[in-house]
Order: sequence, then structure tokens, then C-alpha cells
Amino acid sequence: MRPPAILRPNPRLPITDGPCAPVTEPVGFHVTPDCPPRSRRTAESLLEGGHITAGATGRSDLELICRADGLTLVAHPASGPALELHIDLVGGARGYRHARAERSREDLVRALGRLPRGSRIIDASAGLGRDALVLAARGFEVVAVERNPVLAALLRDAMERASSHRVLRASLDRLSLQQADVREWLSRHEGIFDAAVFDPMFPPRRKDAEVRKEMRIVHRLLGANPDPDAPETLKALQGRVRRCVVVKRPLHAPAVGGLRPARSLRGRSTRFDVYLPSTVGSQPPGRPGKG
Repeated sequence: MRPPAILRPNPRLPITDGPCAPVTEPVGFHVTPDCPPRSRRTAESLLEGGHITAGATGRSDLELICRADGLTLVAHPASGPALELHIDLVGGARGYRHARAERSREDLVRALGRLPRGSRIIDASAGLGRDALVLAARGFEVVAVERNPVLAALLRDAMERASSHRVLRASLDRLSLQQADVREWLSRHEGIFDAAVFDPMFPPRRKDAEVRKEMRIVHRLLGANPDPDAPETLKALQGRVRRCVVVKRPLHAPAVGGLRPARSLRGRSTRFDVYLPSTVGSQPPGRPGKG
């Protein structure tokens, strides 16, 4: 393998130097000869930061593999076939959701209320990028923050690969990805957002075999309790918005930190808890929507 290269920041996909959540399980790295240069540079930035380790395929329970289609996180369970996490923003469920975003009745958008196009929204837990991309497709300016370096690299790689796609280009131009702890990032950046969305991950209640494949891998990467500081994150977001903070929760899960929301919007399997700001910014844009 050639020496690690420094990943040059893309103006549309800025990279921060703030602290990040530690990787709870060692992640190996393997590169194939047909790995695209941009994907390789993204992975090599993780190597340089000590977040992954170079090694041959099959030596680690978790591996980041760079191949022709970009970066893929592979989990090797004790028994059964390997599980793969590859973020594709163009095809599959994410591409379908993006294509329908402007005309579909998204519960998340309903929970935000009547925000005009161009409103600034911070996604405090970017994860696999589902919500951030939908919000950008609706015309919002989105700052998506993900503190786990490996997960952020997977999403950044997917965004880079999708940036040449004509349909997605306009949405990606409105989406900025930051790799940092959102509370630390907010402490270094002034300004008030119109709204925030937050999807804290908690330990799965169901047996592992019943959890979706993607989320099984994410739980392996992030550990048993990836967001123990969710109440503190919610309070920090409340201090930096004009309109509201929308927190996604499983339908029957308790409110984050026992903090009672101003209102809730219930979907089939997900609940959207809406919290009002804790400080007064400027007047909120538009008129308040119903939850």
C-alpha cells in the first residue's frame, strides 16, 4: 500500500478537526486494485487518524473495504455470512426516497412545521444520510454532523460518488457534512439555525437477528450505547434554533432524558417529538405548523 495521503477538503463537503466518538471495535482496512482514488483518499485519512488499521481481508471482525464501488463496511459474525454496509444515495431505498422527497408527505417535514425553502437546518446525527438528503431535496440548507469517523467516511464517500449524478447534484449542493461531536461543533460556530433534527441511537430492544442488516453493522461499529449524552445534545440544540428541535424516537420509546416535548407526531413505527427553543432568537420564519 502506498503511504497514507492527506484528504483535501472539498468546499461542498467540509471536514472538521473536532473530537470524534471513539471506534468501539477495531476496524481493519483492505483495498482492492480497482478502488477509486477519491474513496481511497477518504479511507487513508482514517488510517492517518488511527481510526482504522491496515490489514488483510478476514483478520478483523469489522473491516472497511475499498473496491470498485467505493467504501463498504463489512462485519464478520461468529457464524453465518458476512454483513455489508454500503451507502448508495443514487439507487435503492435512498434514491427512491430522494426522488419522491418533494411531493411525498414526509412525517419529518411535517414535524418541522411550515419552514420556507432555504431555511437552515442542522442534522445532529447524520448517520447514513437518509434524513439529511431528504431535507436538502425539500430545499433546505442542511448541515449534517456525524461524530463517528468511520460512519462519516462512508457517508462522505457516498456523497462524493453521487455528486456527478444530475438529479442529486442540487440537493448535495445544499448539504454540508461535518465530522465532529455536534456539541463541540456548535461551541466553535456561531449563529442560529431555523431548526434541528436529532435521531439518537439507543440499544436495540429486539433480538439482534430481527434488527435490519444495516443497523446490525452500525451497532457493531458504535457499541452498545452510542448516544449516552443524548439529553445534553438535545439541550444544546434547543439553545441554537429559532423554531424547534425534532427528535426521532421509536414509537413506544420514552422521551429523551424524560424531557417532555411540546408536541409529538406519530407515524407507523416512529414518533417525532418536537421541542421548542430554550433561548429567543429572531422571529421564526413562516407560520407555525401543526404537529
